Amino acid sequence: MGRTGKRDSSGSSSGATDAIRVSDVAALIRLMDENHLVEIEVESAGSKIRLVKDRGYARTETVATPAEAPAPAAAAATATDRALDHCKAIISPMVGTFYRAPSPDAPPFVETGSVVEKGDTLCIVEAMKMMNEIEAEFRGRVARVVAENGQTVEYGESLFLIEPL
Repeated sequence: MGRTGKRDSSGSSSGATDAIRVSDVAALIRLMDENHLVEIEVESAGSKIRLVKDRGYARTETVATPAEAPAPAAAAATATDRALDHCKAIISPMVGTFYRAPSPDAPPFVETGSVVEKGDTLCIVEAMKMMNEIEAEFRGRVARVVAENGQTVEYGESLFLIEPL
């Protein structure tokens, strides 16, 4: 594959990746974005593809493997994903640096399991030296803190998963 992500039509691609097309990868990335997933793994026709989001960007690895034995970790991840299906994502309205607390020595605004009310401050996203407080859009319980403290977040990236109450 070239820099554009398109397969070289010269026939130089390996037989192991022929089962997975660029359109399949694009569909998987859309699926990840729509469902706020950070990782997905799919096996098909003896090929396996694993997509992992890394601070808002997706990287891929394609590995030719027998598709017979499911991984035990995949079953555990699926159960966790099902538990989060009813949660709603709080997304970043801008590109910036994600902070869980108002200062380095202060406790985080919220923890996993915290109940938040509409309007409660969840975090800060710093953009262009401006501290932007991100507030809860509805009443709920914090199911997962998705973003990493002190890391850059992208516009539209999930920051929290919140279970509506």
